[in-house]
Amino acid sequence: MTNFKLHRRHFLQASGATILGAGLGYRPGSARAAVQLRLAHQLGESHPSYQAAENLAKAVEERTNGDLTIALFPNGALGSPPDMVKQTQLGALDLVMFNPPNIVAQDPTADVIQIPYAFDSYAHAHRVLGTTGRAWLDKFFERNGLTWVANFEYGFRALSNSRRPVNVPEDVKGLKLRVPPEFSIKATFDALGAVTQTIPFNELYLAMSSGTVDGQDNPVAVDYANKFYEVQSHIATTKHIYTSFMLVANPAMWERLSEEHRTILSEEALKAGQQAQVAVESGEEEMLAAMEKEGVQITRPDPTPFREQMAPAWAAMRERIGGETWDEWMSYVDAAREA
Repeated sequence: MTNFKLHRRHFLQASGATILGAGLGYRPGSARAAVQLRLAHQLGESHPSYQAAENLAKAVEERTNGDLTIALFPNGALGSPPDMVKQTQLGALDLVMFNPPNIVAQDPTADVIQIPYAFDSYAHAHRVLGTTGRAWLDKFFERNGLTWVANFEYGFRALSNSRRPVNVPEDVKGLKLRVPPEFSIKATFDALGAVTQTIPFNELYLAMSSGTVDGQDNPVAVDYANKFYEVQSHIATTKHIYTSFMLVANPAMWERLSEEHRTILSEEALKAGQQAQVAVESGEEEMLAAMEKEGVQITRPDPTPFREQMAPAWAAMRERIGGETWDEWMSYVDAAREA
């Protein structure tokens, strides 16, 4: 069952926006029309980026004295990430939080963010996405009908399974693993010799509990929030892929906002995004410890042997992304190591 949390105030605002059709309402007694924005994402309430989005909405409303408000639609209530992105591109939604590789079918270059073992750490990933690669991301979003607002956090992916601990690449070989419909993740596990199968996320818990698959990969916060530890006995912090989570806007809406409102929304989004980044990284060890108490065996493999197995995945991704784009992006990755 979807855990859909929407404050009554936000629901009434969202309903009014739907009736008006333009996301704008009128507050009696105010000097100007109040603006109400609709923001959607797929996360549940226990994820730090969900909580950061709520803090963003609260801060924006407080700083604008209610002249700018944000109605939140979490838990994928308005569709899958590609669906929500499409709604934002068309103007039915004002803001969406998502991982750019979710729209790789629309733009294959999005997969540069999920090149396996490209990022060394959270700090390294943040420097690439927030500094050295920012101009590239701005252009990427512009050609895809979106405007970048801020980076939030999803996290480095870990590998869970119900068969054996994973310490070296050979431990992955033969495991039946669920993968999302993302080429980069499938290519990673194909290179490690796993047997991959695409299963919708909302069917994943049942697939693992029934033995349809042995395991899956997701950030630790997602494993914990969805109680995968109930049906998985092993988690390895392989950190094979960093999954981003970015807040973007409909460009026309963004331009319609007053300069004051754009500034406030940008400032508070950056603060909320940094809050999510800190919370995800600092909370991982606590969540791993909690799952260990539930009987899950935690392993922390050396990434080097896994990275050494990635040549087939890198070759396949480079072909899809394009050699020139691949080289350009990796120059930003290298530059962030020196920053």
